[in-house]
Amino acid sequence: MTRNSRLVLIAGVLALVVAACGGDAETTTTTEPATTPTTAAPTVTTAAPTTTEAPVAGAPMIPSDHAGRTECFVCHAEGVGGAPKAPSEPDHSAFADDRAVCTACHSEG
Repeated sequence: MTRNSRLVLIAGVLALVVAACGGDAETTTTTEPATTPTTAAPTVTTAAPTTTEAPVAGAPMIPSDHAGRTECFVCHAEGVGGAPKAPSEPDHSAFADDRAVCTACHSEG
């Protein structure tokens, strides 16, 4: 083997070692697929709808004896204690359970 052949062979081996040890060579990473399917959580609006108009006509008022209550869906999701259930139109499940969101449409009594 000639001297030039040995230099080429050594350079090739060094290039392979550098590539295997994380040199400038491109690396590929593979991941195994998830074993169980996942379901995305429903998206919830966290900010109050922005509007400069008065509360929506026909939307029930929030009774004055509800002052200080901050979570409306505790009762209105299922009609607990005789509370009227939140209607499906507009879809109230898309709104955050936050009084600031509710008062964008429902005026306080």
